[in-house]
Amino acid sequence: MNYIVMSLLYDQFIKLNEEFSKCVGGRGEFHGNFEQFRRRHQTISRSVKEADRFLMISNVACFACNIVGIIVTFFNSVFYRQDTISGNAEGAFLYIYWLTLNLFGLSLAVGMAIIVNNVVSICSMWR
Repeated sequence: MNYIVMSLLYDQFIKLNEEFSKCVGGRGEFHGNFEQFRRRHQTISRSVKEADRFLMISNVACFACNIVGIIVTFFNSVFYRQDTISGNAEGAFLYIYWLTLNLFGLSLAVGMAIIVNNVVSICSMWR
């Protein structure tokens, strides 16, 4: 869900930026309704603020749960090897699957943070 919301807001900012760039001429003159662009930007910015407010807890939970899952999986694999991995093939497969799932979730959350950080840094450089 976080990825969908972030992608939607990211696409809206990119679309607004493209439309605004089309209205700026070669010598820097603006041809269009500036107030309309300002209102659209303000609306998207409010949406980002709302999304940040309700996704903040979800993002923290995603990081925390995936990191705890990785630590628990490694701990059980190292210190309880006879009960978990060495016992049978199904147990080993489940631990590898669980570790892969946690690593994928963590990499997805980190990837979204990288994308947001990249967009914010690009916007900061323009100012």
